[in-house]
Amino acid sequence: MATKVIYFTVRESEERAEFRDDFPADDVKDIFRAAAEAGPHDILKLYNCRGNIVNISPKLEPNTPDQPYKLEVVAAHCTGNITLTAQLGFDVGDLESRIQSLEKKIMLEGGETPSVVFDMRNKVEQFREKLENVEHLSWLGLFKDISSTSLHPFWSRKSSHRKSEEHNKRLFDKFLKISNVQITEEVKLYLRKPTFDNWQWEDAEMVVLLQQMFIDLDFTSKFNIELPVLQNFLYEVYKNYNHIPFHNFRHCFCVSQMMYGLSWLVNLSETMGDLDVMIMLTSAICHDLDHPGYNNAYQVNARTELALRYNDISPLENHHCAVAFEILARKHCNIFGNVPPETFKKIREGMIRCILATDMQRHSEILNKFRAMLNEGFDFSNKDHKDVVSSNCY
Repeated sequence: MATKVIYFTVRESEERAEFRDDFPADDVKDIFRAAAEAGPHDILKLYNCRGNIVNISPKLEPNTPDQPYKLEVVAAHCTGNITLTAQLGFDVGDLESRIQSLEKKIMLEGGETPSVVFDMRNKVEQFREKLENVEHLSWLGLFKDISSTSLHPFWSRKSSHRKSEEHNKRLFDKFLKISNVQITEEVKLYLRKPTFDNWQWEDAEMVVLLQQMFIDLDFTSKFNIELPVLQNFLYEVYKNYNHIPFHNFRHCFCVSQMMYGLSWLVNLSETMGDLDVMIMLTSAICHDLDHPGYNNAYQVNARTELALRYNDISPLENHHCAVAFEILARKHCNIFGNVPPETFKKIREGMIRCILATDMQRHSEILNKFRAMLNEGFDFSNKDHKDVVSSNCY
């Protein structure tokens, strides 16, 4: 059987692989893993020239040098069954023992321990400490210096918390390129689990997954949401999450994914109805829009513009909600543009209620109200009861 040649790039280096269609799948993956100099548990992603993710397998379509595939290495996937020694290829404990034996031998011979031995021992101890504190053993980040003297935070107070237009355009272009990727059933099911690990996904990929949530819950059909409008809405949401340490777009995705997972876990569409679930998911996506990075107490004490505008009453939550409806006011972003006016009124009332409920000063009040309803006998047919449930979901 004839062999085929696959042209691809990895870290901007041009590579080529040659194999037959009857090669074992693991052997093919090992070829790409070797080309990327990836560890045994690193996750590989292969993109075609259209930006779509393709499966690394013997059935990979041949290509030409001017249309190469692109190979990327992401964080390693580690399972509890794999020992640290197996992951590293050597035993850190054995290395420590050998250094101790060397020190003992020098002491017995009456000599002075060279400084290089002390340095080696310190480096081994630092290496062990680093391993014990890294959740995902990624060869891309494991050996970086994360000591307190040289660590630079990913967010700087001196830099602007607004994303640049250039950054947003790159994100949107990538999002559109991969938005038509066929997401596997395995990923769809994983997305519904509370254990979903968002750290493995880039921003553009998370926007695609938010789009998939609307599709899998069938909201695009039930509420006549046009796909380009949904994409514009999600992009504007992304743009309006600032580059700040916590209340950023990744936080938005985490909250939305948990809300999405819960809707499948307890079948909320059946107990509460599609409209309420869509309100809760959209509210989760919008709940921290344009967060400036400082809490309500700061806004009030510093007498900021938001505190003055909203009279010290949940200034941040009111602002998040206002930004959400500013986005929805744009025709090309209005995912609710095809629902009847009465339905939109319910959506607006529900989103305002849900987003304002994220003010932690109201948490005890809402939770106590929910507990009282449970004691009395909760009724999903009672609107007040359902409203309290939706207010408790964030």
